[in-house]
Amino acid sequence: MDKLVIEWGNLDRTEAIENNVFEKAEKIFAFAPQATKLLVSFQVINPKTSAGVPTQRVSMELRLPHHQDIRSGREGDNLYQAIKETEQALLSQINSKKR
Repeated sequence: MDKLVIEWGNLDRTEAIENNVFEKAEKIFAFAPQATKLLVSFQVINPKTSAGVPTQRVSMELRLPHHQDIRSGREGDNLYQAIKETEQALLSQINSKKR
């Protein structure tokens, strides 16, 4: 998918995470076919080797025509949940723009 850009930051790339992001991207582009690019960025905020709960951050920026870009981000100890919540927030913003 050439309209999707994944920036792994300091998170190790895995096929499972990549496939999850591809699924979410397909849904987002189906809701916003006019979108030109989806940028997904990952960052480990609190690594497993430090004290406390391991925490990751995911952010998504959807590029739309006429500089109407939308973005969302979440962080938590469950990366897949953060990806899902970020996708849902983007879809909600897309729905708001359609009204």
